[in-house]
Amino acid sequence: MITTNLKARIPPFTPHPLLKGAHRQTIVGRYLSPPPDLTATPREVRLDDGDRLVVLDTVPDGWKTSDPAAILVHGLAGCANAAYVVRLGRRLADAGVRVVRVNLRGAGAGFGLARRIYHAGRSDDLRAVGQWLAQEAASSPIAVVGFSLGASLALRLGSELSDHPLPPIDCLAAANPPLDLAACARRIAEPQNRVYDWNFTRWLRTMTVRLHQRFPELGPPGIHGVRSLHEFDDHYTAPRNGFRSADHYYESCSVAPVLGRIEIPALIVHAADDPFIPVQPFQGLRPSPWVEIEITSHGGHLGYLSQAPYQGDRRWLEARLAAWLLERWGR
Repeated sequence: MITTNLKARIPPFTPHPLLKGAHRQTIVGRYLSPPPDLTATPREVRLDDGDRLVVLDTVPDGWKTSDPAAILVHGLAGCANAAYVVRLGRRLADAGVRVVRVNLRGAGAGFGLARRIYHAGRSDDLRAVGQWLAQEAASSPIAVVGFSLGASLALRLGSELSDHPLPPIDCLAAANPPLDLAACARRIAEPQNRVYDWNFTRWLRTMTVRLHQRFPELGPPGIHGVRSLHEFDDHYTAPRNGFRSADHYYESCSVAPVLGRIEIPALIVHAADDPFIPVQPFQGLRPSPWVEIEITSHGGHLGYLSQAPYQGDRRWLEARLAAWLLERWGR
């Protein structure tokens, strides 16, 4: 149980002295210590095309419909039980915030309920979750918080709200978002990052084969010989979702060009040494005045293992996001 005041200012990130490298932050950050317990009720959210998502809904004791809520969105190869999602959810729930952890299409407990896969352009899926939660909590301010690919989805949804409002959405937070998908595909294909590329691709191939076994009517997946994220997107993500190619998908779904359309408070946190989401697309951006961008020198990809503990552990990222949200809500 976290008992300290999360509104306290979180100092700038300083990496643990034994974990200064980007790869150490990324790998140790992923595998060091299991996530805390977070009791939740599975709920289904139906999408317009007939697919369904499963979200994990945690309602703290004493929560009422005027209290804030947060929608948390995992990254590629993750699910609602990803450790970084659970850690932030635990912090927020302990502070009295209702937490809805999203399994994107086919992820986690939602496998078998969706015939299509998630990708960086499916912001309508988050809108559906927001609409569902708004019915549950009509007068609650709602944050959408995403990690990695989920961060890109959160920002894309935010950019669409001025033209297609969803009033309960109060603010956004995005951790290590891939602003330029083509740049990320090039970076992860570099020799020093091939282990990440191989791991993501292996997971995508396994997930896709399993999906087609569950739904034989989808036909053969057509991913034989695929060895990289770019190849997977070119052979599967793009043609299965109406894009001409991986490059067309990347151009259509990268969020860097739409950050200027965000008109609600938003925080973006990124590490300059993220091994496969390059920092260059963040430089020279022209986001809207609503968007605050915080670039740390170190942290890797969703690592951020700090020199000093904040509110009980060394997980700086989750402390930073929670503090920003709770300060906004005056909690």
